[in-house]
Amino acid sequence: MSSSAAIPPPSRSWRDIRQGAGARTLSRAGRRRMVLGSVKVGLACAFLLGCAWAGLSLYQTWESDPARLREPAQAAPLRQILFATDGVLDREWMARTLALPRGTGLMTLDLSALERRLLASGQVRSVVLRRRFADGTLVVNVRERTPVARLMVQAGGSAPALWLAAADGVVYEGCGYEASGLARLPWLDGVALRRAARGGFEPIERMDLVARLLGSAEGLVPQLFAGWEVVSLARLAGDGEIVVRSREIPEVIFSADEDYARQLAKLDYIVDNLRAHGAPPVARVDLALGSQVPVALQDTPRLAPPRTAVAQTPSQPGQRRDF
Repeated sequence: MSSSAAIPPPSRSWRDIRQGAGARTLSRAGRRRMVLGSVKVGLACAFLLGCAWAGLSLYQTWESDPARLREPAQAAPLRQILFATDGVLDREWMARTLALPRGTGLMTLDLSALERRLLASGQVRSVVLRRRFADGTLVVNVRERTPVARLMVQAGGSAPALWLAAADGVVYEGCGYEASGLARLPWLDGVALRRAARGGFEPIERMDLVARLLGSAEGLVPQLFAGWEVVSLARLAGDGEIVVRSREIPEVIFSADEDYARQLAKLDYIVDNLRAHGAPPVARVDLALGSQVPVALQDTPRLAPPRTAVAQTPSQPGQRRDF
């Protein structure tokens, strides 16, 4: 055995491994990733530089001539108005009420003043106004009040005019309603209107109670409600009573503090039983006294004056009924 064969070959260290990767050793995908990364970095730097330049220009313009910043927005013209409502008002009413001159700038619109114009009618309950600069549009969204009764109003020396009352007591001149629909509303009586400082009239107090009675009657006893002609509030403040005059019964008295559904059920029961017994037409029904309901019958020709009877309601079937 020779001495040269016994000597082991020198070991390699990590320092002998090539640490760099030249362009020739990169794959095609690697080169593409490296190029894209460089492009992204360049674009990000350009974007940041552009933002910084725009901010600096804006600041310098604001310091030197702030009016230039408002000119483009003020010059944007009002091209169209989009109108939407949940009631009966139309675009003609809207255009007449807003009364915007031609060539009005979208930014120059005083939205608060326009809102006050629309609300001044009383028929409008709420308004949402919004500018849309992309297409030069003013968006007008309106929610209207619904009338529950009508009344004749004479202001000063003017002729009496038809006005409407909503459930919240607001009194207003209606616009856009069909005459046939208004004819189905009962007349309101026993109301003293007070002038409001801003124009028009102050809302009718406790009108919400009347609106609930009318809504309950229309839903529960529609045949009886169809004949209701006048609703009087003359006794509401003092006695807590609402008086209804109808084509069938000249006077029906309701308690504003009692459940309307129960009172209407009593009224329906009384009317049906009187008809079944062939009694004369009813002149007066007082539902404000609890379970004992006084009923006055109308006169028949050449007979005695109306007599009063007590109609027993279904809540106490054990007592005697006297018609």
